[in-house]
Amino acid sequence: MSAAVKNQLLELGRSGCQGNVRDFLVWLDSDTIDIHQISSALDELKAAGLFALHPDFPDEYYYTGDRFFAPIQTYSVSGRLSSSPLQLVRSRLEAFLRYHHVREELVIDISIAATEAMENAVKYSDHKKIDVRYEIHEGLFRIKIINRMGEISPEKDIATGKYSGTATLMRGIMIMSRLLDEMDIEIEEGQGLAVFTGMRKL
Repeated sequence: MSAAVKNQLLELGRSGCQGNVRDFLVWLDSDTIDIHQISSALDELKAAGLFALHPDFPDEYYYTGDRFFAPIQTYSVSGRLSSSPLQLVRSRLEAFLRYHHVREELVIDISIAATEAMENAVKYSDHKKIDVRYEIHEGLFRIKIINRMGEISPEKDIATGKYSGTATLMRGIMIMSRLLDEMDIEIEEGQGLAVFTGMRKL
């Protein structure tokens, strides 16, 4: 079991995932693995020089070995907030951008915008699957996030402070519009999908 857990952690690490022990536990999403096994496996990988603790986030582990990121990345993540999809996408995206030598200030801007978009996708999804695609091509970064919409209850959102009558359901539009050169949110009602797209010149 230990070797299998370490191999799965290495796979996550190579994809760019960075997080704490609980993050890696929920990303593996296995009923047969507990948090103690994850902690022990990460410590063993750290001792082997394959993982390290982040200097700015001392409880977060990141992969230290060689990685390769193709210029187009596509994957799906859980729509449940308890599965840490925001951290998964943020860490994978930042690793991808740095691998392709994007300036650090742009990495931060894009990461913040993508995190806002992911937070909205999770909040207004059916909490099952969210599809993520991003690429770098001819000096442009493009991202697309697709979620199947859950039931929207404006009255409930107003009561919990998520929504007001003078604001859009998609929180963070102003932040994203400042950090991206282009952005759009399209609702495909026939398919029950919300599609976020964004572009930033590099």
